[in-house]
Amino acid sequence: MKLNNIFIIISAFCLMACNGNKSNQDKLNINSVLEGADGSGLEISAESMTSIIESIPSPLEVAMVIKESGNDFNEGLLNPQDNSRLYTTDQEKAMNIGIYGGDIGYINMFGKAYLTVNYLTSIKKLADAIKIGQFFDFSTIKRLASNSDKMDSLIFLTTMNFNKMDEFLRNQKRTNLSILMVVGTWTEGLYIATQVAQKSDNKEITEWIGCQKMIVDQLLLGLSAYKNDDYFRKLISDMNNLKEQYNKVEIIYEYHEPESQEIDGRLVIVDKSTSTVKITPEQIIQIGKIVDQMRLRLISNL
Repeated sequence: MKLNNIFIIISAFCLMACNGNKSNQDKLNINSVLEGADGSGLEISAESMTSIIESIPSPLEVAMVIKESGNDFNEGLLNPQDNSRLYTTDQEKAMNIGIYGGDIGYINMFGKAYLTVNYLTSIKKLADAIKIGQFFDFSTIKRLASNSDKMDSLIFLTTMNFNKMDEFLRNQKRTNLSILMVVGTWTEGLYIATQVAQKSDNKEITEWIGCQKMIVDQLLLGLSAYKNDDYFRKLISDMNNLKEQYNKVEIIYEYHEPESQEIDGRLVIVDKSTSTVKITPEQIIQIGKIVDQMRLRLISNL
């Protein structure tokens, strides 16, 4: 896959973010997400978990928006590698595999190969601890990371690694860890976006942040299946605080008939519907504060 093709795909996701999330959200409700109320706890159905995960933006998406805005790479926004030693429970490890995954998306999009291997080493260590490290083709990743001309292949391979880990966890009935990985990746992306947005006035970044209003609802549906667990209960509380702030953000959806277009020699259907995001600088600041506090607790194991 060529890197410019990845950029085209990611750009399309960005343009359709609010529209696509709306259709996914319409499919889900709390009754379809929760099943198995037999006294042993609730499980997320495979179909519903897939819908939730597909609604979550790739870490490459927000990294692409930030890069295209002209903002420079900021290593200080990453979760420090040394923090990996703080995570002792399976839940903490899964969450921070996701958070480090968000960092990898940011690192790779800016072509900082010198950081890729170091961060993937931390991820591999955590993944081995919860028995999903077998999905890392580590030798190939290290080889690709040493060659700047192979960055597109590196992005593709690391994305595939994460997808395999997630699929394995769900197949093994460990969806509690799977959804924590997803939440971690999304939280890190939102954290980086809000930090950048508060220092640069960029419409695309601001709109991307606003569109995450729909993602909060999706994640809360998934997390609610494990609300009796202390780790999840704290996370749900954080997400509800975020939801309360997002309730002030307005997204106006307008339907337009889709059109067919030729892109890279292929006929594709293009969604022409539009979403207008109304979010103020003050709302960005408040969302940023909540995400910052939530993320600090998760990476510091507080």
